[in-house]
Amino acid sequence: MKRMVLGALALLALAAPAGAVSVVDCNDDAATASAQNIAEPWERNSKTFYNGNVRVAMLDTGGEPVCCSVHVLVLSPTGEDPDGVSGCHIVNNDGGMGFVGVDFAKLAGAYDPKKGLLISFPYELYNDGNPGKKGVARVRLNVKTGELKVEK
Repeated sequence: MKRMVLGALALLALAAPAGAVSVVDCNDDAATASAQNIAEPWERNSKTFYNGNVRVAMLDTGGEPVCCSVHVLVLSPTGEDPDGVSGCHIVNNDGGMGFVGVDFAKLAGAYDPKKGLLISFPYELYNDGNPGKKGVARVRLNVKTGELKVEK
């Protein structure tokens, strides 16, 4: 019984941070989406997937707000222009703020022809001066439509 309770608590702890991730269109967050916020060096803070057609970059708004300045940018094609970039999304926390940190070196992509491109990365949330809550963000890109959604 004790093992079942501990297992359930562990699952809840892992599941809780997933709700802390949201996706917004770049047009809805123009200040964050600015190219000047791509974290330096670009070589370490950007990756491509899907034959180079999907670009992912870490954004840092220069420490503003101090607690939550890190975001992830996803540029992707849509069905309208499958060879060009026409989709632009920002992945941040559910409150519209950024993360305390993103382990961009561990950002990964996995393509499933039935579901699309899964992009995942470890992150840390702000926790009012205490150690931040950590989680793994998972967002799924439908490469045919350009739609990016949080995957639970």
